[in-house]
Amino acid sequence: MTRKHLSLLVSVAAAALTVGAPGAFAQVAINQAATNNSAMTNLPSTIVTGAGDLGLGASVSIGASGAVSSTSATAINQAFNTPTIGAVTSSATNAATGNVTNTGTLTIGAGVASAGSSVSVGGSGAVSALSITGNGGAGNAAFAGQTVGNVSLTSTNAAGVTNTGTVDAGSLVMSGKGASAAISATGAMGSLSVASIGATTFGANTIGTVDQTVSNTGAIANTSTGLTVGALSGAGASASVGATGAAASISVASLGSAGVGGTTVGDITQSTISNNVAGVTNTGGTVTTGAISGSGAGASISATGAMSSVSLGSIESNAAVNTVGTIGRTTANTGPTTNTGTISAGPLTGVGSSAMISATGAASSVSASSINDTAAGGIPVVGNITQASTNNAASTVSNTGTITLTAGNFGNGASAAVSAIGAGSFASFRSVK
Repeated sequence: MTRKHLSLLVSVAAAALTVGAPGAFAQVAINQAATNNSAMTNLPSTIVTGAGDLGLGASVSIGASGAVSSTSATAINQAFNTPTIGAVTSSATNAATGNVTNTGTLTIGAGVASAGSSVSVGGSGAVSALSITGNGGAGNAAFAGQTVGNVSLTSTNAAGVTNTGTVDAGSLVMSGKGASAAISATGAMGSLSVASIGATTFGANTIGTVDQTVSNTGAIANTSTGLTVGALSGAGASASVGATGAAASISVASLGSAGVGGTTVGDITQSTISNNVAGVTNTGGTVTTGAISGSGAGASISATGAMSSVSLGSIESNAAVNTVGTIGRTTANTGPTTNTGTISAGPLTGVGSSAMISATGAASSVSASSINDTAAGGIPVVGNITQASTNNAASTVSNTGTITLTAGNFGNGASAAVSAIGAGSFASFRSVK
């Protein structure tokens, strides 16, 4: 799960290690399970804010979730001591009786979205997640590297998830590194993320083997009427509207950071299955932004049946060398995937920036990227990769999209695309300056 989905989990039960003033913390092992059997409805909900900036890691969100099991270690503008975490076993189960409905309208006044801040409207069925995040600026002591044992994340959703809403923040400039605005509907998700955002130093992290099992059998629908934000000028800033059946994701990202140590992850196993005759539907409305000038910044509208991904990304950082063991995954989708939407944006001038509208049945992806980094290098060490993606019979994929960009030169490695893919397996290693 990308970080924008996790921002919806603020108000639900979670095991969190949020570190403020320095102090020792030790956790031998974490075992947790969340099960929901009842309908969840958040309808209607409204948040209106006046003019003003969003601080580091600030969030404004409206969300409804069936079952969530989450562990996080987070430091914002403050160094943290190293939590010693053993094995992490998390499961989230949302039963067929746990239909999720979320409707929200966010209206955000003029201001600046700082690093790691988020604005979101979303609904999710079952989510299991582990995250390590250091977000801070100059003058702070180093973020110590984290050590985590073997990780098992299981998410199962059998209920329908419906999300609709708007984000009206046309005067909110997304200038912070990794700042995000999102509208989403998700069936089942298993997510592991490690992120350094604007860090002066970020120690090397070590994570044991990772096993992710994600299954969705519910109908997923996102009926957004639109998302509007100002310019996407921050490195890795994003504006997105999406619907996803099942997703297993591992992300290691450095945004505008220095002195980042490489992250080591053990062998990875992912099983991601979405199976529902009603499928996944996203009517994305219109995503409207100003200029997309940040390195690696992007606007997107998407519908995805099933996705397994491992992403190693560095943007405007020192391109640390990450190490990953063998990767084996199975990804399969049964049911139609339908996506529509329009992106209207300023020029696509950022290095490696993007504007994308897509519909995908089943996809497995391994990617490593270096975008406008401050130093050359960062070539990852990765074990053997074995992946299979299947979009089954009668699982049609339909995408209708329009992208309109104002005049301006494309940045190096920038891309604009409208695509429909039945099944895909991808391995990508990319460096852009």
